[in-house]
Amino acid sequence: MGITAGLEGSITALAIFLFINSITPGPNNLMLLHGSIKCGFWACRWHMLGITTGVAVMLGLSYWGMATLVVGFPAIMLTIKALGTLYLLWLTYHMAKTDFTAVVNEALQQELASKTSGATTAKNRVGDLPLSFGQALLFQWLNPKAWTMTMVTPSLAMFHTSNSWLDNQLLLIMCAIINILSISCWAAGGHWLRKLVHLPHVMRIIHTLIVLMTLYCAVMLWR
Repeated sequence: MGITAGLEGSITALAIFLFINSITPGPNNLMLLHGSIKCGFWACRWHMLGITTGVAVMLGLSYWGMATLVVGFPAIMLTIKALGTLYLLWLTYHMAKTDFTAVVNEALQQELASKTSGATTAKNRVGDLPLSFGQALLFQWLNPKAWTMTMVTPSLAMFHTSNSWLDNQLLLIMCAIINILSISCWAAGGHWLRKLVHLPHVMRIIHTLIVLMTLYCAVMLWR
């Protein structure tokens, strides 16, 4: 009974930890918010799947010892922070210099044209939001928030049974479900904010807040 209660408690702690880390503002959620305002919820589906897959891969490797390796070599995390910061600063710069209202209006016109004519919209350039599946997956390796989450998780809940590989995969599935549902809230919020495109002043305020929060994330990597 005591072992079962302890296991249930650790899984509950894991679920709460993952939910808080997945739902709170961070680089992934801010990029999804920006991308969904620009192109809508459905256009972010591969970005969201890339985030969840990337985190799941990192978490699976952490269960097999990657977390111990990273903790043992601080230079690895320092390099991740530096590369992650450079990417976020680059992203912030490109966000800041765009006319967000014009970008959203253009995306809406392209969507309308594709519905009426059946033509497909142009593909994003590398780094444009929303990211592709592969870009979002690779970004997790530069995202210190993802690293923190995946390194701490095995210490909260990890099975030590005769079939620990299978048991820990079940935890990975739970983590993936929590993550995809949490980040979907940000994409859905951005999709709703598209309704305000007819209010340029409001859109400028929203855009400025997203840019400042992304810049804040870059700075906070070193706190």
